[in-house]
Amino acid sequence: MEDESVAMEVYLINHGECELNLRPDLVAGRCPDAGLTHVGKRQARALAVFLNSQGVRFNAVYSSPLERARATATSVCQQMNFAEEQIQSSDAIVDMSHGHWEGCPRSEVFTPEILSLIDRLRPDFSAPSGESIRQVNFRMVQFINETVLCLPEKLRSDFSSPHPVENHVYQNHSSLHEQDGPSHTPPHWDLLHRHRQMSRKKSGKSRLQFMTGTGNHDSADEFSPRDSNHQSPTHDTAATSSSGIPSIGIFTHAMPIKCLLTGILECSPVMTNKICIQDSSITVIQHSWKTGWQIKRLNDIAHLRLL
Repeated sequence: MEDESVAMEVYLINHGECELNLRPDLVAGRCPDAGLTHVGKRQARALAVFLNSQGVRFNAVYSSPLERARATATSVCQQMNFAEEQIQSSDAIVDMSHGHWEGCPRSEVFTPEILSLIDRLRPDFSAPSGESIRQVNFRMVQFINETVLCLPEKLRSDFSSPHPVENHVYQNHSSLHEQDGPSHTPPHWDLLHRHRQMSRKKSGKSRLQFMTGTGNHDSADEFSPRDSNHQSPTHDTAATSSSGIPSIGIFTHAMPIKCLLTGILECSPVMTNKICIQDSSITVIQHSWKTGWQIKRLNDIAHLRLL
């Protein structure tokens, strides 16, 4: 009989607001040097507070190599006490490429002729030297099935080893097909998450300040979560969430998340334009061996109320 229990939860996290969001007149795409705005950095800190309050603990974290995704992952993991060096970079979850069009004015690129061509060829249309929606769909589904889904078995195998290897981390993924690497730090499945003590809200301060316990810090650190109960800056990166289910964090971009969801739903990649994925949003999918992948939560931005 197939197992109905949930074997894994995956948190698909879109990066915070970046400089590209301020230029809707340009074709975005990858633009690797586009960093987070001040608002985007605040969103990342609020996201970390929210995940901590929900008892989320990541067993592994993957990030797109682009600056905006990497900065979001680093900020969130730092405040969740997940070691930065344990973040695994993967080209498989990078943003969709628009090739030679990236950085060009949209008004010059999307002429009536080009728009007509896109309508006829979608989801297989691609910009010059770019990629199509179908290609993004394929690499995301392949990544989630061939890389992420094998993690719980590997982690449990490492943990049960009589002589586990300490301090090993996965190497960066230079391509989708590089699956092999050193063992992940063995998890301690019996660790319980210690919930943060939340202070009562007072007038004149945001909710995030009180959830983090900040007081007389300067504005730059106003939204940095601090916990007086933490005795060490290091964190057991393999500790499970409060639900006891292995949790994987994936910091990526809106289009790859949309493409993955259409793959899970087994519908046409064209349906990506029917899905809304906002800045710093959380989308959660779960897997069981009976039902396969299911969408548990979509485009959750509840943490932004803390700003």
